[in-house]
Amino acid sequence: MKLLLARHGQSVWQVEGESAGKDAPLTPLGETQAHYLGQYLAQNGRPDAIYASPLQRARRTAEIVASYLNMTPEVEPGLCEFEDWENGWAPAPVSMWDMSPAAALSPGYGRFRAQVLGAMQRIVAAYLDGERTVLVVAHGGSIGTILRIALGSDTLGVYPFNAALNQLEWTHSRWRDTWSLFVVNQMDYLPPELRTG
Repeated sequence: MKLLLARHGQSVWQVEGESAGKDAPLTPLGETQAHYLGQYLAQNGRPDAIYASPLQRARRTAEIVASYLNMTPEVEPGLCEFEDWENGWAPAPVSMWDMSPAAALSPGYGRFRAQVLGAMQRIVAAYLDGERTVLVVAHGGSIGTILRIALGSDTLGVYPFNAALNQLEWTHSRWRDTWSLFVVNQMDYLPPELRTG
């Protein structure tokens, strides 16, 4: 199974800040980024399914991408962005060379991690058989958390760029079955002036 993880296109919140509200739409540049992503996927590996966060910036990105693939994205509430900053984020590592957590998961991040894990378990359960590809369009926090869970490190720093692809594959070998990370922040299909984070 292949998981393609794409962050939404640039949002009004990224440009205007908190005054744009928690469910800010895409900017015109963000819409353009989504079109480039859709064109790329139409020519380079059509997914079997598309899932999106219900927040409009991710949902709209998924809708634009899906229009190039003649598909309809499914909304997965568990892919929403992290918002519980008062109760803490992912833990820091002990040191540069010891990535074990310096502290326990904060209550806020622990709840968010469980929410994202539940969403991914539902998605993966539906497509685990065979060589299936699923596109997930979500947020920096949720994509980072998916990668942290798959790679087994809650302290890993992950910074997805707008409309960039990250690729995980569930691989089988004679030694073990595991998630393998193949691509991080692929955005060669975006012209340099459209690359934002």
